[in-house]
Amino acid sequence: MEFRILGNLALRIDGRDITPTAPKQRQALALLLLRTGQRVSMPTLIDEIWDGSPPRTAMTALQTYIGVIRRTMAEAGGTTVKQVAAERLMTDGNTYVLRVDDDEWDKPAFDLFVQRGREAVAQGDAAEAERLLRLALSRWRGQPLGNVRLGRILAPYAERLGELHLGARELLVEALLRMRRSQEAVEEATELASEFPYHENVHAQLMRALYGAGRRAAALEVYQRLRSRMGEALGISPSPSVNTLHHVMLQDEPDEQFLALSGAAR
Repeated sequence: MEFRILGNLALRIDGRDITPTAPKQRQALALLLLRTGQRVSMPTLIDEIWDGSPPRTAMTALQTYIGVIRRTMAEAGGTTVKQVAAERLMTDGNTYVLRVDDDEWDKPAFDLFVQRGREAVAQGDAAEAERLLRLALSRWRGQPLGNVRLGRILAPYAERLGELHLGARELLVEALLRMRRSQEAVEEATELASEFPYHENVHAQLMRALYGAGRRAAALEVYQRLRSRMGEALGISPSPSVNTLHHVMLQDEPDEQFLALSGAAR
């Protein structure tokens, strides 16, 4: 059995897609998956699915959704609903518990590759970091939980997944910068800067990549655009670290070591 959340929610058995088609069933499955191994109460699931305004039939409807998910798993896996309820999607009082092993879904592998990639950057092995981070990012298939309606409980989970994805992409740019592969870093950082117009570290990475590619004027323009955008929209200036990076780039003989390491992996 294979579960996926780094993109559209998906459930597969032996390559067959058995993802629930009903939106509320997908919501229930997504929340249970993101809390795999933990008890998730019926009130919590009801709150997510109906945004705090459940109908009188909510409890019965939720039990029906869980029953459908169990039956789908059982039929696709060649087992029984009773066995699924005992071993995979259990009932414990007024709670449900979904058991999923780490190798059955995409997030644990992503987390592990990112962790090892971060360690490789810290140890100065940028080539190994790039390899690991590309493996991590290959797990992504689009917007996390893109086919799931996000209630007030699931929304923060999806936001956090997005932040983890961004962090991995930033770390990949860092690895490319450490290897002096400036043009590749420019391509990656340009895409990030367009997606996150107020993200200072992303713009600092783009500045460093452009400078490393021999495009100092373009790097300085990135700073000016960021400064103007932040001033107009937020009424603030770039952080001291970004201002220092800009100042160093203005110098006739800039501190090359600073430029190489100013975006050290966080």
